[in-house]
Amino acid sequence: MSRQGLSRTEEVLRELLRKYFSRAEIQLPDDFILREFAFQSFTTKRYVRHLSFQSLASLREYLINETPLNSYYSVALYRDPAASSMEDKGLIGAELLFDIDVDHIPGCDSQELTLPEGKPVHIISGRCIELGKEHQLRLIDFLIKDFGFSEGEITYYFTGNRGFHTVVRPKDTEWLKMISSARRELVDYIKGNQLDLRLLLPSRKVNSADLHLPVKGGWLGRAAALIREGKTLDEIVVDEVVNRFSVEVDEQVTPDLSRLIRIPNTLNGKSGLPVKVFRNESELLEFTYGIHLSPFEGESLVKPLITSKVISILGEKIQLYPDQLILLPLPVGIFLALNGAVHIERIM
Repeated sequence: MSRQGLSRTEEVLRELLRKYFSRAEIQLPDDFILREFAFQSFTTKRYVRHLSFQSLASLREYLINETPLNSYYSVALYRDPAASSMEDKGLIGAELLFDIDVDHIPGCDSQELTLPEGKPVHIISGRCIELGKEHQLRLIDFLIKDFGFSEGEITYYFTGNRGFHTVVRPKDTEWLKMISSARRELVDYIKGNQLDLRLLLPSRKVNSADLHLPVKGGWLGRAAALIREGKTLDEIVVDEVVNRFSVEVDEQVTPDLSRLIRIPNTLNGKSGLPVKVFRNESELLEFTYGIHLSPFEGESLVKPLITSKVISILGEKIQLYPDQLILLPLPVGIFLALNGAVHIERIM
C-alpha cells in the first residue's frame, strides 16, 4: 500500500466531507445544549467525546474543520455535558432508544468483503433494508398500541448503513428517569423474551370460534390475529407468534443511558450515506436502499486493494481485482474507500 495513494484517498474523502458539511441541513433537538457530543476522528479513527455546543453554527464549524467520519449526540440530558466523567455530568434523564441492525434479522442476505488485513466488511442488500422496515413498523406498533406513546413523541431514521434507530421523547418526563433494568424489560417485552402464551390464551377446551379476543394491542391481541386468520388454539405456538410480531432490537442499546445516537443528516462513516429521518410511516414505506441515497454525484477512478467476487454495493454490481484501475459511480467508490477496499485515484 503506497503512502502516496493512501494520502490521495484521504485528501479526496476529506474534501468531499468538508463540502457536504458546509451545505447539509444538520438537525438538532431543541435541547442540544444539554447533550454530550462525540465524533470519530477521520485521521486517527478514535472517538472524541465529552464535547458540547452552544449553537448550530459552532457545530457546523467543527464538522467542516474536523470532517469526522461519524457524528453523535447523547440520548441523555446533562447539567454539564462537557464534563470529562459520567459522574460529573449530572444526569437529568435519557430518552428511550431502540436500535435495529438489519443483518441480525433472519433472512437478511448480507455479503462480505475481506479487507487486506483480513477484517470482514458486511454489505447489506435492499432486501435486508425491507426486512428492517418491517421490524421498524412492528416497533412503532408496540410503542403506540402497547406503551401509549403518540406519533409526535417518536422519531425514527435510517442510520445510513445497516439499520434503523428509534428515539422516544415522552411528554411525560417521568419516562426519562427510567432506570436501565426497566428499559431492559421494555426490550424483553418487544422481543417476546420468555413469552408464555398459556398465561394469555384461554383454555384450549374453548372453541376458537366462541372466543372474544382483543382486536389489537398486547401479545394476546397479536396471538388473536392468528386465530382470526383461521388458526386454532391447538395450532398456535410461541415461536410462530414471536417470529411474526417481535422486533429484532439490539438488547444492549436500550438499557444504556450513556448511549450515543447519530446526528440526523450527518454521514455514516462506513457508507458515506446520510442519516435520514422519516417524517411519517408513509416515508418509511416508500424508502428504498440504493445509490440514489448518496449526496455525491459523478464517477471515481479507483485502484482496488482486494479481489472480490461479483458483489452488489448500493445496488451496483461490481468485481474487484488488485491494482487494476476501475471506473465506478462516485457513491460506490466512496463506500469502498471508507472501508479501506480501494484507493481513489481521481474524481470525474
